[in-house]
Amino acid sequence: MALSLGSALATKVYLGATEINLAYFGATQVYTSSAFSAEAQNYFDRLDTAGDTTYVDYKLPLANYIDGLVTLGGAYWDTAKTAGSFVGVGIQGITIPLRDGMPTLTNNNFIAGDLDQLAGLKGDGSTKWITTGTFDGDTALNDVSISIWITESPTLTYRAFFSSGALEIDQGNLNQCGPNSRNVSSNNVNVTILNYMGHTRTGSTSYDYRFNGLTGTLASTSNVYASQDMTLFGRGTGASAKGNPRIAAYHYGPALNDATLEALQATLLSEVAAAKGAAAAANYFARLDTAGDTTYVAYKQPLTNYISSLVALGGAYWDDMKSAASFVGVGIQGITVPLRDGMTVPSQNNFVAGDLDVLTGLKGDGLSKSINTNFDPSTLTANDISASVYVTTDRELGVGRYAESNNRVSLIGNATGIRSFWGETTLRTLGTSTSLNGLIGCTRNNSANYDWYNVDESGTQAATSSAILTNNLIIYSRAAGGVFGNARLATYHCAPALNLATLGALQDTLITEIAAI
Repeated sequence: MALSLGSALATKVYLGATEINLAYFGATQVYTSSAFSAEAQNYFDRLDTAGDTTYVDYKLPLANYIDGLVTLGGAYWDTAKTAGSFVGVGIQGITIPLRDGMPTLTNNNFIAGDLDQLAGLKGDGSTKWITTGTFDGDTALNDVSISIWITESPTLTYRAFFSSGALEIDQGNLNQCGPNSRNVSSNNVNVTILNYMGHTRTGSTSYDYRFNGLTGTLASTSNVYASQDMTLFGRGTGASAKGNPRIAAYHYGPALNDATLEALQATLLSEVAAAKGAAAAANYFARLDTAGDTTYVAYKQPLTNYISSLVALGGAYWDDMKSAASFVGVGIQGITVPLRDGMTVPSQNNFVAGDLDVLTGLKGDGLSKSINTNFDPSTLTANDISASVYVTTDRELGVGRYAESNNRVSLIGNATGIRSFWGETTLRTLGTSTSLNGLIGCTRNNSANYDWYNVDESGTQAATSSAILTNNLIIYSRAAGGVFGNARLATYHCAPALNLATLGALQDTLITEIAAI
């Protein structure tokens, strides 16, 4: 089932404390150019001409952003010199400015792998930069603003993000360069560089900055422009001093209110994330349909919320996650349908409909029932790996496996508490909690130790990593055979390293929302 965006925003998704709009999913819709404003449709037409097809899934967020700028007019739209989005587009779209008539950008060495539709374009600090086709002298000396939205902090210092040399947003020892000033001026807030970062000048003696939600004014006498190229990820003509942040959006033009522009861009990013989440959920539901599952229909909203939250986090939580499924909110046909299309498809052994509770998950028997994820964790890096299960009813007695892959990636239940071992052959006691209804897992991002999470306890275990042996990850059983578990599980996952508390909180919400239906 395809998801098309462009109709009313009818549903809400909650990611943490943030409410974001989620386009409804349902029958495929076909839209003509009349569905969008002339300005938005003109942008889409130019993306089409450039060969970008990725943007189609993100039409509504992009149109909303453009329409917000058009409504404000002036420096936000009509007189802006250059502005663009690096979210919601494909690699062909990064050189297409928002407004027709703005200069087309030049892509120097960026490739598709540098672009994330939710987070933007990543520099390398070496060979990659964008030339905007504008110059610092395109604006009046004391009527100017520049901004970028940074989603990933740079690891290099003293590197320009958006700069001509005279107009500049830079990083280095708590410093920024501002409009029309070649002198680096400290504002003492440049500690973590994320989100919106902009400068606006309306007079010759000072300029305003906005940065991570902080605002201020810096004394700085304006200088004559250098008449240099305005470039992203590097400084001016030739793009010297290249940087490696990830940038989602940018603008340059006459003076404007940075807080107003920031609010529009924040909405753009949240709606792009919601659109991708809605599409991912619709894809999951289509695969459940193919499997013959009808139970899930009543639980679409909680499942959509869960998937959308994972998508918004990205990385190991979604894009790089290797194996994951939900055993709640689905029928018996759905227990082998992975959350993300492209994951290995699990196979189940001996489970029947009576083993499944739609609110609490799938119950093992301790004898013969297991799920083969058909994913081999040895394909992951030994020091960048995580695995978990969400237990709702523990085994009644004895030792039982929750999940295991050849004694290297293992989560084990023991009658005296919950134990695990990870990356070695020695059993490690990780907490003594007997609490249930929570996530149990381990995550390793180095060779010396790993973090464990045990429902309501967590800690770090010193343990040198070992090479992960080749074997599929098995749920409810020992990978080598025998020692079956009889716990009831709501979910499982295997992925690169991630924050287990974050994942557990999302799964808490999933189960709570399912139970509320």
